[in-house]
Order: sequence, then structure tokens, then C-alpha cells
Amino acid sequence: MNTLFVGVRRGDVFLAAVLTAIGVVLMIENMRSTGHGVRIDSHSWLLVPVFAAATLPILWRRRNLLAVYAVTAAALAVHIAVFDWVVRCGAGLPLAFALSYAAGRLSIGWQTALGLILTVGIQALVLAKDSAAGLGVLPVTAGIGVVCWGVGVWLRRRSTPLTTVAPELVTVGSRG
Repeated sequence: MNTLFVGVRRGDVFLAAVLTAIGVVLMIENMRSTGHGVRIDSHSWLLVPVFAAATLPILWRRRNLLAVYAVTAAALAVHIAVFDWVVRCGAGLPLAFALSYAAGRLSIGWQTALGLILTVGIQALVLAKDSAAGLGVLPVTAGIGVVCWGVGVWLRRRSTPLTTVAPELVTVGSRG
């Protein structure tokens, strides 16, 4: 039996499809751009599959979120190195926000905070050579990422039994 999609839910497929579709549309716009007011260094059709390599890994966020961060960061780094200045923020920032939420919702312990740090790294990659936004908006996007992460943490804590989150707070048979 194929284990590639074990643990992947319909919502994961929907999220990956929407983020990839946004990326495809944005990369096609980069390819067709005539450069009015925005620097576009590449018009290659390879913009599409390389950017899709950054968005598709979110499909497996429930299986190994750290691997998703690693593959996404690697794909974005390749995209920057090969295509230089293009517009990535329109698809890359929603991806970063979804990863931030996933870090808060799906991770536990130190991995939750690491996910937040990695999200800011993904945002920096998205904005590094982004012709529309640039690194100047990173403090704002990092703040939005913190909010998305916080919502994920809040929902995880709300849905997780107290004994899983903090077993030391549950006293069985205590007399008071």
C-alpha cells in the first residue's frame, strides 16, 4: 500500500492546492510582466514548478512539519538563486502564515517555538528579493505570523485534554 498520503486530510489537500494555485498564477504574472514599476529579472516558465516545490510540501505538515519547513526553505532559496528579483510575496506570505499556524496547532514543546522562528526565516526568504514588498515589511509580516501561531497554539490547547498538556496539574484522588 502507498504510504505517501497517510495522515493527509482533505483540508491539507485543499490548502496545498490553493497555495499552489496562487503561486502558479503569481509566477505566470511574473512571466508575462512587462516590468511597469516592478523589477522582474526572469520570465522563464521554470518559475512555476520551482515555486510549486515550495508550496506543495505543506500537504504533509501533519506528518513532519520540520521537514516541510526544510523543503520549503530549500525550494525558496533555489527560486531566489535562479530567478533573482520577482514577485513572491503574494503566494509566499500566505504560505508562511499557514506554516506559522501549523507550528502552533500541530507542534508541541520546543518545536512550537522553533516553528515560529522558522516561519520568520521563510518570510525573510520570500521577501529577500521580492520586487513588490521587500524586506522592509518583515516586521509586519512577522507580527502577523505570531498572531497565526498564537491562534494555532490556542486551538491546540483548547482541543487537547489537560492531562496531555500539563499532567502535573491533574491530581487524581486529591483531598482538599
